[in-house]
Amino acid sequence: MSGTAASLSQRPDLNWLRACAVAEVVITHSDLAIKHFSQNMLRSGSYIPFSGVGVEIFFILSGYLICLNAPTYRNALEFLRSRALRIFPMYIIFTFITLAARLINPSWTWNGYDLSVGTLLRSFLILPQSWFPIVGVGWSLEHEVIFYELTALMMAGIGLTSGKRIWFGFGLVILGWIGLGLGFQPIDGTWYHHLFSVLMIAFGLGWLYCCYEQSRDGVVLKIIAVCAIGTTLLLVVTDPMNTEKVLRIAGSAAFCLIVVRQRGRIKPGGRADRLIAPIGAAAYSIYLSHWFILSGFGKLLGYLQMPAETALALRVCVIVVSLGVGLFVYAALERPLDRWLRAGQTFRQAFTVLRMKPNLPGRTVPKAVIPS
Repeated sequence: MSGTAASLSQRPDLNWLRACAVAEVVITHSDLAIKHFSQNMLRSGSYIPFSGVGVEIFFILSGYLICLNAPTYRNALEFLRSRALRIFPMYIIFTFITLAARLINPSWTWNGYDLSVGTLLRSFLILPQSWFPIVGVGWSLEHEVIFYELTALMMAGIGLTSGKRIWFGFGLVILGWIGLGLGFQPIDGTWYHHLFSVLMIAFGLGWLYCCYEQSRDGVVLKIIAVCAIGTTLLLVVTDPMNTEKVLRIAGSAAFCLIVVRQRGRIKPGGRADRLIAPIGAAAYSIYLSHWFILSGFGKLLGYLQMPAETALALRVCVIVVSLGVGLFVYAALERPLDRWLRAGQTFRQAFTVLRMKPNLPGRTVPKAVIPS
């Protein structure tokens, strides 16, 4: 769910990956819409190995995009500010909406969260916690934030030159190896469970493949091979749940690789791109809003006591509606809010430059980095 808007507009393959990832998440969660009148659940039976694979695609894509764009920021603070402007405003809005829904009807509780001060603070600040945050899908953003913070520490500490970036990517995979060996789960305890989560392998693989594309250095391929071999060996000692996650990461990495390698076949502005690209652009809005739509339809359809035979048709309908609502939220809220925030950032940068270096002929105001 990350990457700069500029990069996504120039790389339709990345937008397609975002679209595929968020569509899979919506499909997986569409069980919410039919669970009150049908037993035909996707999150059981043969679909379990693929359930939620869209999240792994998001993490691999995030590693790739951050590696691609991090060097364009002047310093770690600017990078973190851009990331905060990208994820916090919309997330805070949806957290308030979720709280308001619970105040209206206490039974509308997302994943059974409590209303303690700690939960409120951690949820609004996207800090790691032992259970789901107030906006349930925000658990994945907790991992994103950890990844951003590690990237910022790298930028502030030793920089992001080509060689250092390669070893940073390998370091992310090693963090995942530690969690794999110790059996840490993505939602399981304090911050170090997130830091050493197996999901760090996904960020690392995306990061490393970006390094390879930029350098075509055979050393990077060897490191990726070591990552694959080391991860495979650790499957012998880890638990079944982490084994399942590793297999999903491997499948997601293969899928991302195919799409990225075939990007020359994607025609920007073509018929398929006109259908898929808007979904990719609106992926964050869809991700945050779809649970509300699916859950609301589930309560309504359950109240109407729909026949079980209608489950498939109704599932398809609510998936389409969820994507449509997310597109509307993007056009009506996320995109205008993003433009307003970027305009404010550009103004502050221009004011800072003019205040520090007034009346210098030929001096240009630096172009703002576009938050994604």
